[in-house]
Amino acid sequence: MLSFLVILTVTLHTCLSELDMVPPSEPCTEANNKNAYDTFLHRHLRKDIPTDSHNLREWQKFITKIKTWDRPIQSFFPISEARMVMAVCSSGGKKMDQGNLCISKKPLKFFTAYINNKKQVKKVKVQEQHAILGCDKIENKCRPVHFEANTNDATPDNSKPDCNTAMANASFIPFEELFEI
Repeated sequence: MLSFLVILTVTLHTCLSELDMVPPSEPCTEANNKNAYDTFLHRHLRKDIPTDSHNLREWQKFITKIKTWDRPIQSFFPISEARMVMAVCSSGGKKMDQGNLCISKKPLKFFTAYINNKKQVKKVKVQEQHAILGCDKIENKCRPVHFEANTNDATPDNSKPDCNTAMANASFIPFEELFEI
């Protein structure tokens, strides 16, 4: 009986702690994870991303620097796309049917790096497609917090409302503020 109670307690604790990880059901609602925006920037939108997809040595150094070898597929936006990426979470994106996801109105350029289990960058592909981002409200601004792979090459549904039209003015983030220039 005691072991049953221990298992029940552990299971209940695990389930309740997972609730904290569930994204909001609508874009641009209060974030559960206040660090999600910073994590997004670290993982997907940085000034130091290599720009040559053929230079695997540079990509190898970059992945080593940011210590993300545990992620077999990683996508990065070039800094030139920063304004467009941020706009996806306001009037630059359309609301999707799943949770806090928004899809860019226009295709965005990004790099996808493929990592093998030996900590090697095997290839880097330049892609241009509509970006799907999770958008949450952090510090009263609608910000990207998650990059979702667009494996079915989805496009925005123009019958859906813009992401966060109600917060569009409040969600504008000056470019300088993005990277503390």
